[in-house]
Amino acid sequence: MARDISEEIVAIMPDLQRYAHYLSDSADAAQVLAQQAVEQVLKRQDHLAEVEDLKKYMFTILHNLHNDFLRKKPRGDQNIAEQEIIDPSLSAGERLACQQALDKMATLSAAHQQVLQRVRAGQSYAAIAAELELPLGTVMSRVSRARAALRQAMDMGPDETVDEWLKD
Repeated sequence: MARDISEEIVAIMPDLQRYAHYLSDSADAAQVLAQQAVEQVLKRQDHLAEVEDLKKYMFTILHNLHNDFLRKKPRGDQNIAEQEIIDPSLSAGERLACQQALDKMATLSAAHQQVLQRVRAGQSYAAIAAELELPLGTVMSRVSRARAALRQAMDMGPDETVDEWLKD
């Protein structure tokens, strides 16, 4: 017998939408991604008995949907306005610095990118640990090492913050 997951989905939606917005950096695209993830879960509802953590399952579906979209998107047909993930109200120098920081983040290891993306999406360390099935200390350590690696990639001092770097 299939379990009733509607209340679980309702409880997960804010986190799912926040992560979708982080991935797509567009409110409309985030809404579509979140709806597609819910649709996929509902299609597979009869097979959810073996799913222990619905939130993790839905985040994985959402992530995979986003990756599928990126793979299918033609490379030459990119709308710059849709890709804008940096606050347009920033000065040109600040936007350039933000883009450089994002570019440097893309050079980090997959494990470091994984935790930094979730932190940037607003997830707590405890939520990240639960989602990735890692001890809390491991997540904290990875975030610390990822931030240190990002600082090094950006030629920042060990105590310098990104805010200070942006002001240069």
